[in-house]
Amino acid sequence: MKFQQPDCQHCKSRKNSLFHFCHLNEIESIDNSKSCLVYKKGQVIFHEGSKPIGLYCINEGKVKVFRHASNGKEQIVRLAKAGDFIGYCSLLSSHTYPVSASALEDATICMVPKNSIQEMLRNNSQFSDNIMRLLCRSMEGSIEKMTDMAYKPVRGRMAEALLFLNRFFKDEKNPNGMINITREDLASFVGTVKETAIRMLNEFKNEKLIETHRSEIEILDVNGLVHISELYD
Repeated sequence: MKFQQPDCQHCKSRKNSLFHFCHLNEIESIDNSKSCLVYKKGQVIFHEGSKPIGLYCINEGKVKVFRHASNGKEQIVRLAKAGDFIGYCSLLSSHTYPVSASALEDATICMVPKNSIQEMLRNNSQFSDNIMRLLCRSMEGSIEKMTDMAYKPVRGRMAEALLFLNRFFKDEKNPNGMINITREDLASFVGTVKETAIRMLNEFKNEKLIETHRSEIEILDVNGLVHISELYD
């Protein structure tokens, strides 16, 4: 089956992205300049250390943004889904990517060239203002994650991660927010090892906070997880 490139003007993800601040002529320009690819689960979108050539907008699917520590261990720093941008910090700073990104599941992703984004930043104040807000939220999220890693026990971080993932995976096709993530990726997102992540899930399961269905995780007690997520050492 031939791949049909998403049409920006009628893109169902545009209303959830910063591109909904763009004027019709800008949307037409983006549509003409962008390139779109389907990435299979696990396929890399960009590599740490490479130079940004454009802004990536997720049309469908989910993506993990990660980096490798000096010991080679992977640390997921962000998860993104339809309507989200990835790679914008490096694009705006003109620095190489400090992270890599790969498809968490099969995903359709569009890449808008750098010069098109720069032109919109110059000419569309709403777009540039909201890009700045996005950068600020990203920085605030990084600070919060660093604080949690330093002071919150792994049990609390696991509870917090499950609550986030429940919201992240929830959509029209998955109204209950069933979490479909490998135990390796879950451990990487929480900042622990796979064995500890599995042990935490078994504890939560025994406490009737969650249920597991093969690789999927179902939240049974949101309030219980909220309570655990708010506990610090």
